[in-house]
This record gives sequence, structure tokens and C-alpha cells, in this order.
Amino acid sequence: MATGQDRVVALVDMDCFFVQVEQRQNPHLRNKPCAVVQYKSWKGGGIIAVSYEARAFGVTRSMWADDAKKLCPDLLLAQVRESRGKANLTKYREASVEVMEIMSRFAVIERASIDEAYVDLTSAVQERLQKLQGQPISADLLPSTYIEGLPQGPTTAEETVQKEGMRKQGLFQWLNSLQIDNLTSPDLQLTVGAVIVEEMRAAIERETGFQCSAGISHNKVLAKLACGLNKPNRQTLVSHGSVPQLFSQMPIRKIRSLGGKLGASVIEILGIEYMGELTQFTESQLQSHFGEKNGSWLYAMCRGIEHDPVKPRQLPKTIGCSKNFPGKTALATREQVQWWLLQLAQELEERLTKDRNDNDRVATQLVVSIRVQGDKRLSSLRRCCALTRYDAHKMSHDAFTVIKNCNTSGIQTE
Repeated sequence: MATGQDRVVALVDMDCFFVQVEQRQNPHLRNKPCAVVQYKSWKGGGIIAVSYEARAFGVTRSMWADDAKKLCPDLLLAQVRESRGKANLTKYREASVEVMEIMSRFAVIERASIDEAYVDLTSAVQERLQKLQGQPISADLLPSTYIEGLPQGPTTAEETVQKEGMRKQGLFQWLNSLQIDNLTSPDLQLTVGAVIVEEMRAAIERETGFQCSAGISHNKVLAKLACGLNKPNRQTLVSHGSVPQLFSQMPIRKIRSLGGKLGASVIEILGIEYMGELTQFTESQLQSHFGEKNGSWLYAMCRGIEHDPVKPRQLPKTIGCSKNFPGKTALATREQVQWWLLQLAQELEERLTKDRNDNDRVATQLVVSIRVQGDKRLSSLRRCCALTRYDAHKMSHDAFTVIKNCNTSGIQTE
């Protein structure tokens, strides 16, 4: 089996992005416990983003603001602007575009969400290696980089408390172990990739004011995992050699693509908890339980090997908007459904038109997703139809046409 060390891949993730966007607009929010809320009419609004200062008090996303203030009385709140009766995320999307444009100057990027992107640094690393000409890499070029698995050797309690000292110690051990003259060394290539990501993150902060974290490794799964190890405003390098120790205590559900049904099946069927435990099974055993494709992927992934490419994409693949109507606010008449479809379609028309003008592309399919209340349970439905023109009234009419037979409220129409 190939070792999967031929690429250098990073994941860059903006730290509590919506909060940072609000802090840039209102600097008095900086360095204070704050959160972003939407729809303040009920319990102060639902929290959708939390600063690290507020997290220290136990405030989390999905809390009601009133409940969060009981944990943190000094919590400052920024409210998402509303338009047409729903949250308007335009300024966060526009801030995301700023970040993606900066990242794309450094390497090929794949936008993963509004606040994170994968970066394929392989070519950029090769170019940088040629310029290095065997010169050692200074620790000064990696001021916020952690090396997963280092430092090795005994450490005292005092050293453990001093996380920055530990970071430097691990970094020095790593740099001293590099084969500087071997340009094909995977560890050297990862290190050069980490230098480039330091420069990328510095450019993002310099030009936008936003801080971010990053993970650097040989594939998307390990890069995403690495990114979350030392947040915020830090980056972590995960080498192939550090995978066995890292996976020995890594819950299976923490791995990208294993947080859902497949991960649950692996845990239940095999009776294991950690990713590293998968290495005790042969590829054929895993295939017999989870199918040929999933079995082979699991066999490679538990060894730190994964081949999903970084697909060049700065733009979102889809443009959508939605609104939830929980409990007593559930829509019960056709007129209500039609009115809200029009509100959503008007937003969609605006955003699709802007996207066409900015990016010279046209959407061709309209997808409508709904949740309906049945007998004591919710069920989800998804319907599609052709998108023939960017017109809110036509889009809302077409959307209603494809879902009108899903009505569960009886014959009530008013």
C-alpha cells in the first residue's frame, strides 16, 4: 500500500468567524465575552457563534441568549440583521469572500464552508524547496506552529503548564530531525507547507483583521483533525509518523466522514472506540462488514492514508436560503407556505443575480427541502425542478407546485 505522503494539504478555519466579523464592525466587542444571536424575540435569541472569552464561562452555540447571560452576566450580544423575516447573512458571506481571495493567492483552494477551506500546497512547496537550496528552516518562520507528538521525553508539571514553551521545545526537536538536503522527505515538505500557511494566515490577519487556525498534513482528513488540536490562532502539523499515537486515543466519531451512520456502525459492529483500533482488522474483514469501498477506505484511513483530492473551488456549489418554523410556529395553511416561499425566493433571486454578474455562471436546478409534521414525528422531503429564470414569483410558484402534494394539515387553506 502507498504511504499517501506525496501531498501537502492544509485546512484553514476562521476562529469563531461570525464573532470576528462583528468585532471588526464594532471594535468595542474585542477581547470581551460576546456572542452572535439571531431572532431576539424569544429568550434573547438563539446563539450561533461564541467568542473564546465567552466559551470560558460555559457559553455554547445553540444556547438561548437569556440562558447564556446567567452563565456570563457581562456577555455582549451582536444580532444578525433580519430581512424578509429571516436572518440576513450577507456581511458574513462577503467577509468570507475576502478571506478566500487572499488564500487563493498562495495555492489551490477548495471552499469547504463559509469559514473554512482546504489548500493543496504540494506545488507551492516544491517551488519553495528549490529556493531553499538546502538552507535550514528557522523556528522564527513557524511562530504559531505545533508539531503533533512532540516534544518527546519526560516533562515536568511546570513545563506542561507552559504550553508555549512546550510548543517551542517540540518545534526545535522537529526541525533538528529534518533531512534538509533530501527534497523528497515528506517531513521536510510538510514543514515548508507549514511555513507557507504561517504566511497565508498572517496575510489574512493583516488584510482583513481576522485570525484563523490551520492544520497541515498529507490529506484532508488529517489536516482537518490537525486544525482542531490547538485552537485558536495556532496551527498544527501532523506527520505520517505521528498518526499511530494520535489515533490510539482518537474517538472514531471525531474523524471526518465518520461522525454519522458509518462511524456508528463501525463502533457497534466491531465493538471498538478509537480510530487506532481499526488497524487490528484486515482489509477483507472491513470490506465484509462495510462493503468494498468503505472497507478499503477504513483500512487506509486508520493508517493515516486518504486520497480525496482538493478540488479547485472558491465559490459555493449551491446557493440557498431557509427558515425554520418550530413548534407552534409551524406553517398550517397553503397561503402561509406560499407567502414564505416568496420571501425566500426574493432573497434567492437577489443572490443568484449577483452571483451571475460576479462569477459568470447560471444555476439550472431548483431544489426545495421541507420538513413536515406527521403522526408525532417530523419527516424530511426533497423535491427538484428546472430553474428556467431568476424570477422570485416564478421560483416560488414552481417550488409550491412540486411540494403542494406534501401537505399534512388536511384541507385547511386559510
